[in-house]
Amino acid sequence: MTVDEALSIIDRVVSNTLEEYNQSPDSKDDQGNRIPHPLDIVDPDDKLFALDFSLNDVALHATPVSLIETSGSTASELKRLSVDYYIRVPAAPQEGQNLDIDDGLSYAVVFSAIGSLWEGYTEYAQKSDMIIGTYNQAYRSYIKGLLSGTVASGAESYIRFSADGNDWHDSYTPGDIYISFKKIDTDTWTPAIKFVGEDGQDGAQGPAGPAGPVGPAGTPCSDTQFVALQDTPSSYTGMSGKIVAVKSSEDGVEFIDAPSGGGGGASNFTDLGDTPADYTNSGGKFLAVKSDASGVEFVDAPTGGLAGANVFGDKIQYSDDADGTFSLDAQNNNVFYISPAADTVLNFTQFDDGGTQVDAWWGTTYTFFLVSNGSVQITFDSGLSIFGDHSVEPGSSSSNTSITVTILKMFYTGYDWYVVSRTVITDANG
Repeated sequence: MTVDEALSIIDRVVSNTLEEYNQSPDSKDDQGNRIPHPLDIVDPDDKLFALDFSLNDVALHATPVSLIETSGSTASELKRLSVDYYIRVPAAPQEGQNLDIDDGLSYAVVFSAIGSLWEGYTEYAQKSDMIIGTYNQAYRSYIKGLLSGTVASGAESYIRFSADGNDWHDSYTPGDIYISFKKIDTDTWTPAIKFVGEDGQDGAQGPAGPAGPVGPAGTPCSDTQFVALQDTPSSYTGMSGKIVAVKSSEDGVEFIDAPSGGGGGASNFTDLGDTPADYTNSGGKFLAVKSDASGVEFVDAPTGGLAGANVFGDKIQYSDDADGTFSLDAQNNNVFYISPAADTVLNFTQFDDGGTQVDAWWGTTYTFFLVSNGSVQITFDSGLSIFGDHSVEPGSSSSNTSITVTILKMFYTGYDWYVVSRTVITDANG
């Protein structure tokens, strides 16, 4: 790459940045005056200095084949590789001459130079590091062989370009975004790395020329900016408050105005199409699915229940004077609070055909709060198939002031019951 081509790339990147900045609202103060940008003071001498600095910096971090010298050379030494070989200081960049470094590393030099001009160009420095890393990977074995005398000196590095990472060619052409290096010792190529964006994204000029990886109208690739992608808008200018949508041509996305109004959605429960139209005369009612399964409606709260019991929600509470055998309705309730006055056996409603299965929902967990006051005993019917400790802790037989609560969680499979957990709480004070 020539120094002129390198400077053209740097000029274009700086020009694009300042053009975008000038169009941004952030470039003006409250009085409408333009706020200076750090790149305003960058001149041609600064760019040449950045190239010179980057040449030496890249040479220190890599082992450029073209800069390797044998002992006895009169060139200035930059980095010692061995007793017999060193890397000489690259020649200072001058317009009309080539950059004094391998072609592949020349792109790392340009990106490193751009990264040194402004703190906002950190992505260029990252791309430079990627190229250096791939270059070192490609020529590590070759350099080692060169220094040990097993390969001849004077070999050149090879570089190739691609627009898709599959179809490769030897020189850069507009649209190329991948780079790869040839391993001289194994005659193989390194994996492709993406190092620039597709040309002409900013639309400021015509197609990019063959001057370099970015070209006169190219835009460097950014791994951290949405607008740097190939199928997205090129900038955020004038797009405040807009949203992203797929184009009608279905070949990318664009910014559009956000939809106004509610978008047809309901803002109240009663505005939905399958709910009651209003709450009139429905105070205290429950919401239930209609019998025809076409929506929901308000219904009266459930009343009644088992003898001696009060129903609220899905919980059944038994009165203290209930005793004997309780037939629990486990199909309509799944939480039971039982505080009997005398010994009690718990059972479940049976099917009408006299079968052994209970009238409960399979796959459901039931909770029992079983209160034993004094010597009252609470047990489950021995005919039930219950796995796990489902014993109910009795209260103290010597005093009616001791209350014990056994909390059982039991899971019904459709045939058997399984104890999920058993907790006992004792209140000695009643």
